[in-house]
Amino acid sequence: MKKVSLLLAFTILAIFLSSCLQTLHPIFTLKDIVYESKLLGTWKTGNPKKVAIITNLSADNTIELPEKISTIKQKGYLVSYQDEHGKTTEQYIAFLASIGNHLYFDYYPAEKKDNKIGDEFFTAHFVKMHTSYRVDISKDGGFELSQLDESYVTKLIDEKKIRISHEKDATGNIVITASTDELQQYIIKYGDEPGAYRSEKTVFHKLIHDL
Repeated sequence: MKKVSLLLAFTILAIFLSSCLQTLHPIFTLKDIVYESKLLGTWKTGNPKKVAIITNLSADNTIELPEKISTIKQKGYLVSYQDEHGKTTEQYIAFLASIGNHLYFDYYPAEKKDNKIGDEFFTAHFVKMHTSYRVDISKDGGFELSQLDESYVTKLIDEKKIRISHEKDATGNIVITASTDELQQYIIKYGDEPGAYRSEKTVFHKLIHDL
């Protein structure tokens, strides 16, 4: 039953995801975490209808934190995206990690303590996944996010060029179930390959009326 539920959850996820690389496990360990206070603030994202607010994770006690994350929350970020009306549309728990030659953000969906769905059977069919971005900090204080591309990994798997733990759902979509160690090996090997990232990049510029 647990196996069926997990595969069903992966299938549901595949409906909503495009070519974003989603992983079951984080890409970082405790020793990889880097904290940059310069990333805190309110940021333009290139989308006039969307801003990002990055705060220290420990500053917000309304977020439901897994036990392992709660012990290191001082080193984490809460990334909140707001629309043009100031409404929060997305929130993520994020950690910055130094892996290979680059810095990476590991995003994980944030959930409010008072906004949990009560039906445990229903929620059991959803699996929260990690999304990873390479972070390039510019000299002017801004930064750029490049998202790891799922289609690149899929191609390598199909061509038998890499062996990385994964699951395939009924439609053939791949969900990466690799351990953190496996994920880091992949990132270190392909982190400098342009094709390993989606072509769309998000450039962040700090707003003048910052927090």
